[in-house]
Amino acid sequence: MQRRIRGKWGVLFGGDNLSMADLLRYAQLAEDAGADSVWTAEVWRDAFVPLTAMASVTQRVRLGTGIAQFARPPMHTELSAQSLAEVSGGRFVLGVGTAPPEWNDKWHGLTYRKPVTRMREYLECLRAMWTASPTHPVSYQGEFFHVQDYRRFMPVPYAHIPIYLAAVQTRMLQLAGSHADGWISGPLNTRRYLTEVALPNLQKGLAAAGRASTDLERCVIKPCVVHHDATYARALGRSAVALYATLPYYDIVLEPMGFGEATRAIRAAMQRQDMPGMLQAVTEEMLEALVVAGNPEEVHRQLEPWAELCDLVLLYCPPSLEPAETKANHEAMIAAFATSGRGCAGARVHAPDQTRARARHGGTREGRASRGRILLRQRSPTRCQIPGLAGIRRHSCGTGG
Repeated sequence: MQRRIRGKWGVLFGGDNLSMADLLRYAQLAEDAGADSVWTAEVWRDAFVPLTAMASVTQRVRLGTGIAQFARPPMHTELSAQSLAEVSGGRFVLGVGTAPPEWNDKWHGLTYRKPVTRMREYLECLRAMWTASPTHPVSYQGEFFHVQDYRRFMPVPYAHIPIYLAAVQTRMLQLAGSHADGWISGPLNTRRYLTEVALPNLQKGLAAAGRASTDLERCVIKPCVVHHDATYARALGRSAVALYATLPYYDIVLEPMGFGEATRAIRAAMQRQDMPGMLQAVTEEMLEALVVAGNPEEVHRQLEPWAELCDLVLLYCPPSLEPAETKANHEAMIAAFATSGRGCAGARVHAPDQTRARARHGGTREGRASRGRILLRQRSPTRCQIPGLAGIRRHSCGTGG
């Protein structure tokens, strides 16, 4: 009998290779399969519009931004959050993060400095603005944000909207513990990182604010590939490690695991804009520690040790796959986590490219063993084509501090 993950699970949709219609269909599939929540990243699309559309086709799941960037003015964020809470019937969770420094500097015209202080003020300002009404103006004065006599033209539909904070580094983790309703991990994390860095610093923030551990929901993002062929699944999982390992921000996760040499090789390939080289530099040990990949039984087994470390697992399809692979993996992930008695209509197990590879290799042991290497050569362009990768390689991924 297939194992089932203990605790709650959700899906983080990056948007890579997915149309809006795809997002809506997978949100419905996830809800039907028993997911706790669905989340959208603010990279391929904005954070709010896809969730608004998802709210119209779902009834039960929570809807979260994973994450909205704090370059957006607080007023716009508070209005969008209240609108989404209203349209979803109170199911909305506002996830916020810093986004990479270069995005702030070059795309938003925002000088990136003192991100923890700025984020703290951002959260405080949002909550203050939610107390405003047509007859009750509010003001907020901080180092970064100055709001004077802010009036809402209508009372807030919801007095409280949960705010979750994305954090990787120690001080931002402490801020999540002291000021947020939940914490969202970065896509690269290990059990060692959680036990030695993340959870102790979250607890430190909770204690400083006099809060209980139950006041904070711990959400861990896990790159996930579900396929009956473990070699194929792990080959697809390489792209998530290759992308995020280019960010020095994740040294706090990678170095203690002994992944320094492989990480430097990934970054050197990145400098050459050599994506096949980046993928090939990802070691089996990195995949074992950072990605969950395999058939449904294997994926559930790999996630078992995480049950005591987090409250919610967010399944995340690795970026920069072929479109058919992206879609097939979303369907297979959701199907693998469907609770008893809940179907996942139309879910596929095989990606079309892998099916063709199986035919080419005739299902032989040699063919199966070489399939991962062939995928690295045939699926990947000579030059790196991960959107925005060149712009973030030296910086954080939105979880600053």
